[in-house]
Amino acid sequence: MTKKEKFMLFIYLGAIAGDVAQQTADAPMIAHCANRIEDDAIPENPVNAAKVYLSYVNGRSTAFKWMRNGRRP
Repeated sequence: MTKKEKFMLFIYLGAIAGDVAQQTADAPMIAHCANRIEDDAIPENPVNAAKVYLSYVNGRSTAFKWMRNGRRP
């Protein structure tokens, strides 16, 4: 699996788990927005990147540069 595929897998799983826990239907929108992040912008650890991204979309952290403009610093 590529880094992007691993990232998206954990985004899907985390978003679906969040939907079940919070009784929402936000998973498709979260996955669509995450899919717009360019492959080379995703940090080296895609599992941690997915965790950080899900924390951002749930309002628990601010956006990192790689999330906003698709480029790593």
